[in-house]
Amino acid sequence: MSDEQDRILWLHAALDGELDARDAVELERAMQEDPALAAEYRRLEALRNAVARHAPRERASQALTGRVDALAASRPAAPAAPSPGWSPRRVLALAASVAALGFAAGAGVTTLRAPGAPEGVATGLVADFARGEIAGQPFDVASSDRHTVKPWLAGRTTVSAAVVDLAAQGFPLAGGRVAIVDRVPAPTLVYRHNEHLVAVTELPLGLVKARGANGVETVDGFHVARWSGANLGYVAVSDMDERTLAEFVDAFREALKPAAEGKGD
Repeated sequence: MSDEQDRILWLHAALDGELDARDAVELERAMQEDPALAAEYRRLEALRNAVARHAPRERASQALTGRVDALAASRPAAPAAPSPGWSPRRVLALAASVAALGFAAGAGVTTLRAPGAPEGVATGLVADFARGEIAGQPFDVASSDRHTVKPWLAGRTTVSAAVVDLAAQGFPLAGGRVAIVDRVPAPTLVYRHNEHLVAVTELPLGLVKARGANGVETVDGFHVARWSGANLGYVAVSDMDERTLAEFVDAFREALKPAAEGKGD
């Protein structure tokens, strides 16, 4: 099994609650050191939550559960567990979980590439934002200096982040993080306004469905603004009110104008 497959199994085990305390601490440390691993964990968690919200749930029939119980009873006992924290039952449970999530992930990728892709992107970024707030880690690199955040993101994403200074407008930079969208690492800038945050992810134009100059919508309880620039699309997710988010969008778009004009020289 490749290292990449091992990492995916590790993440699925964490999402299924199959890690013991030592392995959980080791994974937490690994995600702090590897933003791409942390972003993949957030993507899988968002996918899992989306499946839980939207997929129909049906109770297994008695006939099916009876066959499963009979099959389990007929299997010979394993001579030993594969490893101290992994019993045969837990390995089988993990395999089933990976298979189920693998099917869901395949469906999720198809959805993101279908005509409705922008809707799936916004939902995923909202889940990403919510998890960061709950975990108390809304960014991978914490800095109010754009000359620190920009090169940090440049070495980890495929899109060149436009990090604008909006402190004078009441939205100081708080940091940045990597978001995985359609399996592509994208830069996300995190700004602060009083006690609230707004995260702006910069994406290829085809993944963003604009809502007008400053149209704001509500997705899963958070406010979302989407717009397109000359070369990139932008999705801003925030827990601030709609009017303040619209003001942020206006300030961000205005600050980008000199940068866009400079690129054309």
